[in-house]
Amino acid sequence: MSLATIWGYNLTEDATTFTDLLTESEFDELTAGKYTSDRRTAAEIKAASDAIRNYCGWHVYPEAACSLTERLLHGDGRTKRVGRDLMIQLPAKFVTAVSSVLIDGVAYTDIDFERSGILRVFDVPALSRKSLVVVDYKAGIPDALMASVKELAAHRVAHALASPNGVMSEAAGGVSVTYNAAWVNSARASALPDDDKEVLAPYRIQGVF
Repeated sequence: MSLATIWGYNLTEDATTFTDLLTESEFDELTAGKYTSDRRTAAEIKAASDAIRNYCGWHVYPEAACSLTERLLHGDGRTKRVGRDLMIQLPAKFVTAVSSVLIDGVAYTDIDFERSGILRVFDVPALSRKSLVVVDYKAGIPDALMASVKELAAHRVAHALASPNGVMSEAAGGVSVTYNAAWVNSARASALPDDDKEVLAPYRIQGVF
């Protein structure tokens, strides 16, 4: 059983769904219980979690067993020959282990990897563009480093819950309020403004070869 992700790899070990980056109890604690009775909270937490993961380009949290399978022909620039070695950019950061590397069914054990997701396979013979690469690995941000991501997710959720739901202006009796258009457009939990993207920079996959 595995869960296919939209980022080109599978979560294994019986994964059936993504864990939200933030629990409702954590959100209540970070916001002093201000939105405890709001029934939209769970949906907005999921929206914020999805937005952060999509921007970073991988599942982010928690640590999970992953499996990348792709042909060099369709490698999306994740592979590069360096002399006799094959470099692979895994679609993840905070990589903690690489348990298996198969190329055309042949296991390679002479490897090296970095937490940033760069994997080097040594002494790989010439390959066909149709060669199949399969890498099993573990990756995910540890709990101890999740504080800033959880805080950012909570901020997005609170902003969404406090927003006027896309309304540009409201009036009650003789009082009217007009909302700033930029504020309204960024009020969705799934919308990440530039300052949030700066916070997420260390967790984002920066690119491929």
